[in-house]
Amino acid sequence: MGRSKAKNTKQPSLDFKIKKRKLGKKPPPNPNVTVTTFKSKALNMPGQSIVEEKDDLVNYRNLTLKDLLAKLGHYNDQVKKDAVNGIRDLVNQHPRVLNQHLGSIMNKIVEVINDLDKDVRHCTHQLVSNLLPMLDEVTMSPFIPLFSVYISSGMTHLKTSIRLDSLRLLDIFIDNYPKLISKHCHQIIPNYIDLLRRVAGTSTAATVSLSTSSSSATAPINLSGTLPASQQKKQPQALPKASSLNTRVFILKSLSKLLLVLINAPDLSYATMMSAINHQLNNNAVQNSQINLEQALFENYQQKKVFSKIFSKLLLTNNKQSSTTENNVNPTILETPSELVDFVKVLMPILVECWLEIGPSNPSMSFAILEDLESVLKLVLLLVHCLKDSSSTTELYGQLSKDYIKYFSPHFPFYIGSPSNPESREWMISCSINSTMTQIAGHFLGFSPSEKDVSNPSFQPFLDYIEDCLNGKLVDEKIEGRKGQATKLYVSNLLWIIKLILPSLSADKSKSILDAFIKFDEKCHPHSNPKKSCVFFIKELLDIQSNPLLSKDKSFKEIIEWGLASLPKLLWKLGNSDTETTLMIINILLTVGKDKSKIKQYDSIQNALVPYFFTITKPKDPSTQGKQIYGPFLTLPINIQSQALNLLYYFSSLNKIMIRSLIAVCRSPKLSMGIIDFILDLIHTKYQDLGIPHYIAFCLAITFSITSSTTNNESNLGKRKLNDNDDEVSEVSNDNSIDDNSQKEKVIKKLCWNINTLRLSIPMNEIIQPITAPLISEMNRILESKENIFSIVYLLEIVYSTLNQQNSQEYQMIPKELLEILPNVIFTYLFESTKDMNTSTNIRDLKTSIQFILLDSTDNLFINILNLLNENVKSSSKESITTRNNIYQTNILLLIELMKSKDLYTLLQKEQIKILVKKSISTLSSLENKEQSEKYLIEKLTTESKLLFNE
Repeated sequence: MGRSKAKNTKQPSLDFKIKKRKLGKKPPPNPNVTVTTFKSKALNMPGQSIVEEKDDLVNYRNLTLKDLLAKLGHYNDQVKKDAVNGIRDLVNQHPRVLNQHLGSIMNKIVEVINDLDKDVRHCTHQLVSNLLPMLDEVTMSPFIPLFSVYISSGMTHLKTSIRLDSLRLLDIFIDNYPKLISKHCHQIIPNYIDLLRRVAGTSTAATVSLSTSSSSATAPINLSGTLPASQQKKQPQALPKASSLNTRVFILKSLSKLLLVLINAPDLSYATMMSAINHQLNNNAVQNSQINLEQALFENYQQKKVFSKIFSKLLLTNNKQSSTTENNVNPTILETPSELVDFVKVLMPILVECWLEIGPSNPSMSFAILEDLESVLKLVLLLVHCLKDSSSTTELYGQLSKDYIKYFSPHFPFYIGSPSNPESREWMISCSINSTMTQIAGHFLGFSPSEKDVSNPSFQPFLDYIEDCLNGKLVDEKIEGRKGQATKLYVSNLLWIIKLILPSLSADKSKSILDAFIKFDEKCHPHSNPKKSCVFFIKELLDIQSNPLLSKDKSFKEIIEWGLASLPKLLWKLGNSDTETTLMIINILLTVGKDKSKIKQYDSIQNALVPYFFTITKPKDPSTQGKQIYGPFLTLPINIQSQALNLLYYFSSLNKIMIRSLIAVCRSPKLSMGIIDFILDLIHTKYQDLGIPHYIAFCLAITFSITSSTTNNESNLGKRKLNDNDDEVSEVSNDNSIDDNSQKEKVIKKLCWNINTLRLSIPMNEIIQPITAPLISEMNRILESKENIFSIVYLLEIVYSTLNQQNSQEYQMIPKELLEILPNVIFTYLFESTKDMNTSTNIRDLKTSIQFILLDSTDNLFINILNLLNENVKSSSKESITTRNNIYQTNILLLIELMKSKDLYTLLQKEQIKILVKKSISTLSSLENKEQSEKYLIEKLTTESKLLFNE
């Protein structure tokens, strides 16, 4: 076999490889040739820099509202979450964005409130809670129906977390717009029943959802129990259940919150008590008939009006109807009490089941479990309170009462904690639970409980608990003075039950409970809310004392007397620190005073009311005087002072101690002139009961209080201050004094008018004799001290008011002692008044003095005044030159004013008066060392004399 030929392993050269050209193909371009032609195209790239400034308002990430709203529809959950947070940040930085783009924001937010991602829903809830307080009801009202639809949709969602989050969002709307949400409750309430059925552990609930969705709107409703077996087979399988007790309690709490918006819950607040008192006070006649407990059981403690259109109703349809007919059924608003009864029948089994599942029999339950028990009980109380006004709930009330005694009462009372630590949260909530359970039992007693109902063994634990609470067993006696005031609030909420059962109790039991109430009332702090409830309870006892079952009870009469006597004492303890409670007590006493059948009881508190105005303590040493103490009346607002004075009007008569206290109050400078005016009217209406001497003495005391407090600010009117600031202060004080004097003059005028009206039926001597001695004493005091000289005119007006102005002979009937002092008093007043008079002005009040002069038919008064003027001029020659000149000038001006008076013209024409006037002119003209101003006045006096006497 020959050798094989060796293979050729030589590689071809790559540098000079020549490609074979195909037929009809162009040769490729030369790679070594540079292409000098090119094409260009513009690129549009959006700006994404966070540093770039934009014209619109942006948030901290430099995003506008338009950008954020667009991202709410993004498929990514994180992008939607960031967009929601961005909107919240944008609104917080620029609040005006919300008002400018409210529609766009709300329409986009509502789309993500039921988002599948829990973080997006949580951020949306935070955004809504921030936006709602920034909007009022009018602005938000167009969007409430939209949110209600989405919330209802969320409550029927397949995911449990979305259903519960929709309730949280609903709570946010209830907190901000309760009235608006209540208008759309027909969309929401049925869904609560549906939610409770989903988490129910038994089959006792209704078989068909009450949702407003189209799938459930046509199903028949059976609210009385389970369906027959034949119908149960046709029902579809129930939706997946959460089977969580916490979830069910959460739903019940949310439902209770919504029902509180729709139903007026039992209200024991101060505002409700005051509205009840004012309502009764405004009635002119207090009803004296027997209290009808069947019609108004809790009228004063709680408002019973129930909002009739509360829940939604699905029309009952026949199972044989066609699907076309069923699809046309629309939900309507529940209006009849029977439909409300059906709602309670559905909800109460669920509440009982929750109560039993929570485990109330566990002695070591936590605080969270206690809160859940309290929520269930409050919802039961709300439903029972809602049903009690319906006349068709007697049978249901009986069934509910049996269930309550069977399932709830065996666990009563709860004592978690210790009375030695009454402020611990466990002890406080256990007291709240016991109080709520007792109130529920009180509702089940009915409108008119009989002795048989009260003595029922099932109610005895609650009755014993009420007595133990009033006796103070909820708080340890060792620490009661420092702690436990908050616990007493729960005790005060039980007082309405005592009023309910009191007519049916035995005498011994009634006495023990009322004695316990007295102990409880005395231990309450005067400024606490339980004390206000005790005061209102006393008012309730006063209203039902006409009940024939109580009128013969001795212990009840004793507590009525004790309660009335305690109210004035409480007024004094409160002082001016709690005006609301003070007004409450005064209004209660006014309702008692207006009732003529209780006049003897009302008169018994007059002495207890005296320290409220003024009192004098008993001295330790008989030789010394007691201490004068003003009550809180002076420091109260004017409206409360007026109400307190109204209390005196309804007394059959005012005793001397009360009159003395009113006189002392009127003498206080702290009392306003308006209140003094009020007292004048009050006393004038009671003058027949007081007697003329006491009434006149009272009027004089008020007059003296005014004259002693009058300041002589007018004497400084012509003086000027060197300092500008002093000048301003002087002007302010002068203005205030003018206003004050005008008020005093109004009071004096009214006082004089009241005295003058007595002359229609009373002779002059009976009026003027009692006032003569005090008036002379007060006039002498003013003349000697030269202080408050201008108050003399008030005393003159009092004297003049006792005279008949049309009978000049009565002037001579004035007592001799008073007639002797009148010329000096009138001249002193005219002389001092002239000191403040400029040459161009008139004397302050010349009218009163002229009236006395004209009333004297013998002209002795005017003659004595002119003689005093001459004597004053002569006696001034011994004074210094400055003093003498001032006296001369004052007398000249006084004489000029008397001569210018038109009323005295006829009197001045008499010969005897004319001689005295010329004598006075001659005396004044013969003065030596006259100043230029005196010469001018003498010339003016001479001119007036010539004009007067036609010389």
